[in-house]
Amino acid sequence: MRRTKILATVGPATSTPGQLTALITAGADALRLNLSHGTDEEHRQSLTRIHHAAKLAGREVAVVADVPGPKVRIRAISNGELRLSTGQRWSLDSDLAPGDDRRVGLELPSFKGAAKVGDPVLLGDGSVELVVTGVHPASIDTRVVNGGLVRSQAGAFLPRARIKTSAFEASDRRLAEIALEGGIDYLALSFVQDAVDLVAARRWLDRQPSGREVGLIAKIERAEALRSIDGILTDADGIMVARGDLGIEVPLEGLALEQKRLVHLANARGKFVIVATQMLLSMVDSPRPTRAEATDVANAVLDGTDAVMLSEESAVGHYPIEAVQWLARIALATEGAYDPRPAREAIRAASAKGPVVHELSVAEAAVTLAESVGARAIVTPTHSGRTARLVAGLRPSCPVLALSRLSQTRRKLALVRGVETRPSPTYGRLQEFREHALELVRASDLPGRGPIVLTAGFPVEGRPTNLVTLVDPDERLSSAR
Repeated sequence: MRRTKILATVGPATSTPGQLTALITAGADALRLNLSHGTDEEHRQSLTRIHHAAKLAGREVAVVADVPGPKVRIRAISNGELRLSTGQRWSLDSDLAPGDDRRVGLELPSFKGAAKVGDPVLLGDGSVELVVTGVHPASIDTRVVNGGLVRSQAGAFLPRARIKTSAFEASDRRLAEIALEGGIDYLALSFVQDAVDLVAARRWLDRQPSGREVGLIAKIERAEALRSIDGILTDADGIMVARGDLGIEVPLEGLALEQKRLVHLANARGKFVIVATQMLLSMVDSPRPTRAEATDVANAVLDGTDAVMLSEESAVGHYPIEAVQWLARIALATEGAYDPRPAREAIRAASAKGPVVHELSVAEAAVTLAESVGARAIVTPTHSGRTARLVAGLRPSCPVLALSRLSQTRRKLALVRGVETRPSPTYGRLQEFREHALELVRASDLPGRGPIVLTAGFPVEGRPTNLVTLVDPDERLSSAR
């Protein structure tokens, strides 16, 4: 059974209910809608199709809506694109007119503090580089250092910019309203700088109908976010290592180390982490990944990531289903070599610095017991998903089976490594829970024949998790139910 989760971005290549159902059947545990592209009506239709596809596939998948955030972009270019030559002079200004070989408009709140002479400016994926030669109240003069093709609306990165923006502005809130109406489980914030961005988004969500139950994902793609990661992890439900823009903001040779550090920090704080961008980029046009891509995915699994994400591969690629299948194959083949000890030690070290969390002690007891007896599964009832996340964060060698009456809790757990979910009734007695857990495990395809470890709130459901018990798989069920 695969533990690492797969988050797939939907787009033109996966826009029909049939294509979406095939994506889920192939192994996608969660689907992402990028609100940067498309119209409001297209977003509404996509969300409707996603929910319909999940029902057709018979699976509960997490739905993630991604708002654009304050990304700086150039404006339109005549004919849609332009090739810049090394040494060429090019200005970035506030003019709305289409750009040409002399200038282009720049979507920027203010040119004040945006750049100084000698600062770099990177365009698109960073392959085109400019250097600032002059700064004016409403424009920036540059010289091309590394030329190349530039397209309309390409991202513009000013790594040394001194501009304070919000990751959740009015345009993002309007898109988020559409997403909430369509039913989402997580809202992903782009270009988060610090915890202030998350607090503002959380307060807004809590004022919206159904917003209180929606989780927040902080996309880590700015250098400022790296410096504020402790606060971000406090206020986010999970983080995404968005390597595309992050790889432009930080030196490329240090990107792999930043990824490992972010995964480690998220593991230590018990927050889920997604590794994203160009995981299987060649599969946009090829039915098989490259060897380097397969190795990249495997290393993310070995680092301890909860989920790996497809972007262009599933949104606009020619082989979206095959891309999901390859992610699943690589993750499944790699997970047996994963060492959970660093994650466990990091969680213990982090918890030692804060207040005592009794549920974590119970989770540790459950994992220790499961490891010592070769348990087939750890079964835990959960209302908010907290107990299941605590147990899964310790990376037990057996699956975590989370039972919840709430469908949104079950969907949100779809991004947590090692967790499988099932609907459950309300339990009046511990014996009822034991018997139901046995029935579920016996009817499942979980590997092995070992005993089952249960966590629960004793004496009745609704109490904080305070009990760990062992159930023999051959235990006879009570005839009185």
